[in-house]
Amino acid sequence: MTSSTSSSNPEAVNSDRISRMQDDVLLHILSFLPTIISAKTSILSRRWRFLWAYAPNLIFETDDDVDIVYRVMLLYRSKSINTLRMTRCFPCTDLQFDTWIAYAVMRKVRNLDIWVEGTRILPQCLLNCETLVDLRLSYCCVIPDAGTVYLPCLKNLHLIEVEYESDESLPHLLSGCTKLEEFVLKSDEELLSCYKISSPTIERLTVHFYLSDATSYECRLVINTPALGYLQICDGVDNSTPLIEAEIYLEKGSNKKYDFLYSRSIQKFIDWLGILNPKSIRLNLSSYLTQQTGDSEFFAGTVSFPTLTKLELDADCFLVSQFLKNADNLEILIFNEVSEEKKSYVWVEPLQVPKCLLSHLKVLKFVNTVDKMNNFEMVKFLLKNARVLEKMDVTYSKTSDTEEKIREIVLLCKRASKKCRVTRVEVVK
Repeated sequence: MTSSTSSSNPEAVNSDRISRMQDDVLLHILSFLPTIISAKTSILSRRWRFLWAYAPNLIFETDDDVDIVYRVMLLYRSKSINTLRMTRCFPCTDLQFDTWIAYAVMRKVRNLDIWVEGTRILPQCLLNCETLVDLRLSYCCVIPDAGTVYLPCLKNLHLIEVEYESDESLPHLLSGCTKLEEFVLKSDEELLSCYKISSPTIERLTVHFYLSDATSYECRLVINTPALGYLQICDGVDNSTPLIEAEIYLEKGSNKKYDFLYSRSIQKFIDWLGILNPKSIRLNLSSYLTQQTGDSEFFAGTVSFPTLTKLELDADCFLVSQFLKNADNLEILIFNEVSEEKKSYVWVEPLQVPKCLLSHLKVLKFVNTVDKMNNFEMVKFLLKNARVLEKMDVTYSKTSDTEEKIREIVLLCKRASKKCRVTRVEVVK
């Protein structure tokens, strides 16, 4: 009777499906649980007593006691750790931090995610962990500027609100990450005067700055990442605090597959610069525009540059016109013409005289001017309408005319400003 009842009740037969699973499957399930919860399964049966100690991941949270961490590490039986995670501002001393990091390195940790209280110099053993693939450090350490760095397998690096010994700390760390593919940097304090990000392997780069509006602080960001395919830069400075200076060199490779999307992304980047209210911009598009598919017409943005007073531009005359229309307070314009044989953009006079010509533009400098007739029209327009212009320099690099003839043509142009002096007209062969 009992046997018949049991066989007719499928719930009784399948009441313990989990225990029938293989250990590998159970360990995979346990790997998603915080370690303190995973360890509690030891009371289920003799089979479960030490099963949790072979789980590939160790996950600790703020509510876990420090003694529990030590007990777990003493009882842990796996020879390697896939992931060690201490998050949500886990409390610990410097000695405890160093001990836990050394323990993880000895167990050949692959993924390390640490957010603990306090700041201390990053242990040397972590900087030479040959098994580490993913490293995420939040609020917990100081990046040193000396000592050996050897992280041959590291592909993902996240530095969130960490501190640095000096400006050389970041490039020193990156120099030892020979296979790094993704780098995320977030900082909200005036920690460095220059953030140097240089790596031949980084493909994805995210940089977030959250600087205090209450302080006067200059921060430079230098990026040298030839393999880069994705870039995100976020600046948390309030728009009322203008960016002092921006220097951008945009280089375009020979791959034509993404020309349209690349051009659109550059337009959005330039628009983003306008939102930051920079006072000075040095924008070099020479490498991009000399490619066969480079096209400055993509940059006809509508974002204004109300605080821009100085512009150094390596581009063609089309982009000059766009900036003149959108930078009402521009005082200094330095233009280095970029010429591409298969394209020649003709200077088109704005429908209205730009406001900067009427009241602010004081210095004009044309370098490496190529198309004589085209740019004479631009020079004539600027001289004719720049009412407060004080100085103009013109240098031609490709022309069959003599320097005397060009000087004569320029000097005969009508000038709106009586103070304007044409201080230099030169032909450089």
